[in-house]
Amino acid sequence: TAIPSIMNIISLVGIITILLGATLALSQRDIKRSLAYSTMSQLGYIMLALGMGSYRAALFHLITHAYSKALLFLGSGSIIHSMETIVGYSPDKSQNMALMGGLTKYVPITKTSFLLGTLSLCGIPPLACFWSKDEILNDSWLYSPI
Repeated sequence: TAIPSIMNIISLVGIITILLGATLALSQRDIKRSLAYSTMSQLGYIMLALGMGSYRAALFHLITHAYSKALLFLGSGSIIHSMETIVGYSPDKSQNMALMGGLTKYVPITKTSFLLGTLSLCGIPPLACFWSKDEILNDSWLYSPI
């Protein structure tokens, strides 16, 4: 009889993690920290799915998130490396997103790949994370009392 309450607690922790991770990601200036908190938010979706017993959706989102986030980390490395020619070797400056304006003319391929990874994690169709998030949110609508 305690298992449904524990599953509800896991789902609630997932929802809190989604909101907290997204809020912290938006408040960061460092690109790596922003991506790390974004990962925390995406793991909240996985916790939500696990709390509902939707293990297939959790695994699906884990895989789609891994590919999209790998694309973003590779893109951020390229951007940080490009910033070093402008601001010098200083992790505080080369990872500061406030100083990254105007890079699209220097790294157009990175811009496109970073945009695709970001849109995927936002859940924009027809990109990968849309389908996994849609399955999680659909299952939460159908099966979860929260």
